[in-house]
Amino acid sequence: MDDRPLVIALCPDLMMRSRIESGLEIAGYRLRVAGGPTRLAEALADETPACVMIDLEAGDDAIAVIEGLRGDPATAGLPLAAFAGHTNVDLLDRARAAGADPVVARGQAAISTGKVVADAVGARDRR
Repeated sequence: MDDRPLVIALCPDLMMRSRIESGLEIAGYRLRVAGGPTRLAEALADETPACVMIDLEAGDDAIAVIEGLRGDPATAGLPLAAFAGHTNVDLLDRARAAGADPVVARGQAAISTGKVVADAVGARDRR
């Protein structure tokens, strides 16, 4: 059994998924990918992750997913990071307002995945 901490990512983009997975492996995490909100709910029912990562460009309901996670007592305390393209400022701001922390540009999520997860865990610990 793999006992590395788990990160569950809602990320249908195959290229981004690969970049995140590589960064997480280097940082000592394992990845479980959820292709959509239903799969994310199933993954969260199976395992408690160290962090959830949300690709804000995964679909129109990404903000609703964050709001749902923050509004559910079972998942409200989970570290939750979100990312989108750096030019999508409105979407990034909406994710922050919904309760994701940190919210970063797609490039930062790909290049510094381990730091993004550590920042999410740290944000939860500060609450």
